[in-house]
Amino acid sequence: MTTHADRAAGTEAEQIIGEFYSEFPYPWHATRLTAPDDPSLQPSLLAQELGDFTHRRLPRDARVWVPGCGVNQALIVALRFPAAEVVGSDVSTDSLDLCRTARDQIGATNLTLREEGISDAPYREEFDYVVCTGVIHHHPDPGMLLGRLAAALKPTGVLELMVYNAYHRREITAFQEAMRLLGREQDLWFARRVAGSLTRDSELTRQLRADLGEPEEQFADSWLNPCERNFTVRTLHETAGAAGLALEAPCASPLATGLDLYDWRVPCGDTQLRRQTDRLTEVERWQVTQALSVDRSPLLWFYLRRTDNPWPALRESDRDEAFLDTAFVPVTTSERVWVMGRAGGYQPLDAPQPLVAGPAPVVPWLPDVADGERTVRELLTDRGGVPDRDELRDLRIRLTTPSFPHLRAVSAPSGA
Repeated sequence: MTTHADRAAGTEAEQIIGEFYSEFPYPWHATRLTAPDDPSLQPSLLAQELGDFTHRRLPRDARVWVPGCGVNQALIVALRFPAAEVVGSDVSTDSLDLCRTARDQIGATNLTLREEGISDAPYREEFDYVVCTGVIHHHPDPGMLLGRLAAALKPTGVLELMVYNAYHRREITAFQEAMRLLGREQDLWFARRVAGSLTRDSELTRQLRADLGEPEEQFADSWLNPCERNFTVRTLHETAGAAGLALEAPCASPLATGLDLYDWRVPCGDTQLRRQTDRLTEVERWQVTQALSVDRSPLLWFYLRRTDNPWPALRESDRDEAFLDTAFVPVTTSERVWVMGRAGGYQPLDAPQPLVAGPAPVVPWLPDVADGERTVRELLTDRGGVPDRDELRDLRIRLTTPSFPHLRAVSAPSGA
């Protein structure tokens, strides 16, 4: 049970983070913002990533919360879900002011901004969708924050969560520890001086020197954050479980796909190992992938659900089969685009732009022949057959998800 003292400690910790990001506001305004002309597109694509090709998991007029929204994220979500009611929360006054200015320039009237932390958030079963990425790992008690997020979700809601992968942060954790021992943990000038003077060649030295040319806000965010907790798949699974949440599916976010750190398939061609991993749970298999990939393991970016969620819990193989037995049409939606001007402020482009630019990254002929009548299984069979399970999973992710919006389902899977 969370006590008053626990809540007070949580609020104080969030205030420290808020002060840090007021001094080093990061990330900065996005250089480009977009909004689809079809308000139902993004809810449909998110449902498809969860394996729901009937598009019922998330209503187009969803209630959405973006805690720890920073400068950009709440605005990005509000533009992508224009029929939704979006609430963005943060403890950094400066970040909220920057977000509010951009919101008003663009006219995103569906976005409300509130200065509040997660630890004292009052929400109870209010939101269909919660987006919290890069936030709870900056708190001494991330499990308590996960409990708040779980409480804010409706029973059928979806939580999109990203936390730091411990295998990606070894050098940063070591440097932060050194700065703490030297009593200079938030001294940017001193940290840069140390980074430029290290004499022993190591991965730490190489990473630090590569970042020395970055703006001070970016360097501080990476190397001097006052509070950071890192996770493995196992510790995230356990922390989520204690909060009444379960990992549901990996999220192939734009950041993860851009870094090529989104593929949770076991990185080994040995057939005996594959047979062994087939007997594991999803979470155990993700642990194997993380352990065998180390610094090239995927970002810990997942969709989570409440453990009492009435929707069927699907395995990735279930999503693959549903994809095969669904008929699709190509996504032809246009989007409005705003770009950051040289003098600051967003300017709209004169005309809408195609949301999908160029051919699909895999099986580029498939969107061209998707007619809304024949299933993917039928289309693939006509061209030589269904690929193996790894190729099939890659096909599903890289054709039907928010980061790869090439196909939109028009019929439910057989038997649904």
